[in-house]
Parts: sequence; C-alpha cells; structure tokens
Amino acid sequence: MDINKLQTVGDHEEGAECNILSPVDGMPTDVYIKIKGSDSKSWRKAKKDQMTKIIEARQKDKMDHLDYEGMDAEALASVTISWRGITKDGKPYEFSKENALKLYQESPAVSSQLLGFIEQRENFTDD
Repeated sequence: MDINKLQTVGDHEEGAECNILSPVDGMPTDVYIKIKGSDSKSWRKAKKDQMTKIIEARQKDKMDHLDYEGMDAEALASVTISWRGITKDGKPYEFSKENALKLYQESPAVSSQLLGFIEQRENFTDD
C-alpha cells in the first residue's frame, strides 16, 4: 500500500462537507457544514482539552458540574471550517466560530450528526 494512503492527517485537516439532515423529519436539507476529521491535529487537540477538563473535575470531585454537551459544542466549533445554506430571518447566517458554537449549543441534532460524521474516516479520505 502506498504511504500516501496511510497518512490521513492532511486530508482530515482539509475537512469535508456534511449534509445536515432535518431534526424534524430526518430528510436532507440544503445545509452543508465543512468540518475537520478525527485524524486532524485540531480535533485531537480538542479531544485532549476535553479529557483535561474531565481529569481536573475528577480531581476536584466536581464531575457533576461537567457540561459534556457544551464541551462537544466547543470542540465542534473549533474544527468547523465553513458552512453554507444556513439563514436567519431569510438572510444568510454568517459563519464564525462564535455562530458555530451557538448553533451547536442550541441544536443537539446538528451536533450529533457532526460527531458521527467526524468519526467516519472514509468521509475525509479518497479511495
């Protein structure tokens, strides 16, 4: 096997588009979010940061105070590259890390889809 097929970090850093399904009926929408993959340095750093927070909370006996969904939203926002098809009040909703964080905090269905998409390595690599 060619070594280029084994080295996946670059492809995962480039990212891939995930077509977001409607949280209402599960049908494809016109929303696409470009996000980095699980092999990217960015995602691995975000997951390491999450683990550090968990360890610190455990040491301080504050596990009940952890916001796992919030940590996932932060991690997803940190690896989101762009989006298209998202509007607010009929106007394009501008992509920014802050807007991505807000979307992921307020839409568990979108966060769940992206978490699943990121973990499927084939979404980020060619044959």
